[in-house]
Amino acid sequence: MLIILMISVGVLLSLSSRRSAYARADRFSLRVRLPYGTEETRDSVAHQTRVRGIATAMTMLVTVLILSPLLLTPLATSPTFQIVVITSVLLAVGFVSAIVQVRERLFHPAPNATRIARVRTLHAGDYLDPIRRLLPGALTIAAALAVAALLLAWRRTPPQVDSAFATTALFAGALTAFALIAAPLFERQILAQPQPASDTLELAWDDALRATALGTLRLTVALAAWMTFALAVGAMWLSSDVLFSSFAAQLPTWGMIALQFVYPSTGRRLRTELYPDWLRQRLTQGTPA
Repeated sequence: MLIILMISVGVLLSLSSRRSAYARADRFSLRVRLPYGTEETRDSVAHQTRVRGIATAMTMLVTVLILSPLLLTPLATSPTFQIVVITSVLLAVGFVSAIVQVRERLFHPAPNATRIARVRTLHAGDYLDPIRRLLPGALTIAAALAVAALLLAWRRTPPQVDSAFATTALFAGALTAFALIAAPLFERQILAQPQPASDTLELAWDDALRATALGTLRLTVALAAWMTFALAVGAMWLSSDVLFSSFAAQLPTWGMIALQFVYPSTGRRLRTELYPDWLRQRLTQGTPA
């Protein structure tokens, strides 16, 4: 918890620098393969990146402070305490990122400026590939089956179930249920937001930030479901031989790390159809943006 607090404070201090905000924006630009076009666009992206970074750091800070009274309870000595803290922090960060996306506008064209829009309403499938779109549902099904098996084993042979992992699995299951209810609501809010833009490049930039926010929401569900699955399996496995016991104890951590690569918060290339026509042709031919 102290490490998370230090990271939060460090991020807040780094974002106080104008240079840091622009450096973050430039890295995001490279990852999504979008040029700025104008200095005003770079300023807008840097501001948006800074707001998101501050919101993330503050969320981590506040969540840890809210959870700090748990240090005075027996849960603090449990080997799963760190999993409870990290899962809670990551889920809180995911939903706060969605709130920032709903509240913040990337561009503010003048009332008499040219305005463009997509010819149709876009859905999550237009921003996320099938794997990132369907993975949370698949993990949720796996988590439900694992919890059912855990409850059955806990009832039949209690000594063969690790109670700490089992209790934490049920806590993660409750977080998964909450995420399953809340994430679609936030997702609809994000997709319903207007996209004020004066040209196709500005529209693509707004889509890039929207895709990142939608991916973060899917990450919250996938993360909670994975933790539920891994902890339930671990609770039943820890009483077996040493090899399986060691592997089961590491399941939550390795899965959490893997999911961060599937849903990166630092930007990734957009789906081809979201790029402006002129840029799409250059990217298809392998020409740098």
